[in-house]
Amino acid sequence: MKRLLYLATLSMAALLVFAPAASAQDDMTVSIQDFSFNPGQITVAPGTTVTWTNEGPSPHTTTADDGSWDSGTLQQGEDFSFTFDEPGTYTYHCSIHPDMTATITVSEGGEMTTAAQEATTMSPSASATASATASPTASASANMKHNLPDTGGVSLPILAAAALLGLGVVALISMRRAS
Repeated sequence: MKRLLYLATLSMAALLVFAPAASAQDDMTVSIQDFSFNPGQITVAPGTTVTWTNEGPSPHTTTADDGSWDSGTLQQGEDFSFTFDEPGTYTYHCSIHPDMTATITVSEGGEMTTAAQEATTMSPSASATASATASPTASASANMKHNLPDTGGVSLPILAAAALLGLGVVALISMRRAS
């Protein structure tokens, strides 16, 4: 019984040590597929890198309406990354298919969110953009990253802390019964 308790405690301690690294999110992925950007609207913290990946068979671009970035043509499986350093609202489009539009909001609040999983498709709308400085980093590779959007669920560190607390209560009850 003591060996099992020791292993469980050690496992929970390892989970707590590594959980913050697993839940930290300094990047976001936008999928380009079926003539849409998905998600079509996201909110990120300053310093976040957004990576667009063309997952469809047609070539596309990600081009800022204010000219602050342009990926060039991305073929299927290629990606492009851009780091957003300054708060503001950035609208962008595909220069090959100008009706493909989307929006990124860089917020001082810092919490990353995505709009409903409905992609922004072929809707001709252009909103004013904030001109800001950002650092582009481009990569065209067949490296496909599949980051899941933030669902607003319970974070891993909170879940790990609750599990550790529960394990401690079980261990305490077991020790008292064994005495």
